Amino acid sequence: MDQGVISQVFTPYTWRARIRPVLIAALPVALPVAVLIPDWPPARRVWALVLVCGLPLVLGQWCRSRGRRLEPGLFELWGGKPSVQLLRWRGPTGPAQLAFLHSRIEQIAGLPLRLPSAEEERADPEGADALYEVAGSVLRTRARALPGAELVAEENREYGFRRNTLALRPFALGAAAAGLLGVVVHAVLARPLSGPAGAAVSGVLVAADFLLLAFWIRTVRPVWVAEAAWTYARRLVETAELPNAESGSGPGAVSPA
Repeated sequence: MDQGVISQVFTPYTWRARIRPVLIAALPVALPVAVLIPDWPPARRVWALVLVCGLPLVLGQWCRSRGRRLEPGLFELWGGKPSVQLLRWRGPTGPAQLAFLHSRIEQIAGLPLRLPSAEEERADPEGADALYEVAGSVLRTRARALPGAELVAEENREYGFRRNTLALRPFALGAAAAGLLGVVVHAVLARPLSGPAGAAVSGVLVAADFLLLAFWIRTVRPVWVAEAAWTYARRLVETAELPNAESGSGPGAVSPA
């Protein structure tokens, strides 16, 4: 396959946000299978892991779809999309800073976009949120061309990873529980035959699967996703204060439409 095609298909976002969640979800079962299958030479075990890792390439789009379906419920739980909340007069941003951000975004977007005043937002909060959503789209499009765009992209990848990981939680909990049960049963049954070395391997696998199960139970929760979502939203909104890449002048510089 052509190098350019590979780089387009397997983008950093695809690997981080769509494939890695599936790999982590499959790991509790894949790891003991690859390690404990008897009479397999090391090369065959490596190929088994390669094949298991290839499966997420097929499941990546499914993982993304589950994350997308989960997202509206998360936004509702948080009181709205974080980037929208940061642009609300009733949100967490201070009035002076917010007035500057609104003015700056209107300059960046051009004449068709006028963000609401505090009074207009109170009169029509849903309409105001729709305009803030447009403003967020303007910032996302513009951020791709800015110096330091990789910082925003990195936070976006981290948010996508956490959102999609949460979407896989029901399946991953089942896989982690099955994997832990399997290695515990194997450790008990094989201990008399495997000797100290086999017992050590079984102990490591039990610990690894237990930690993976604990990760899915304790860490993968909406609050974990919210932390990444707010970080990404703040980095995105902060780009409004930067000059356009074409102008290279001060913070208020705006490139021609």
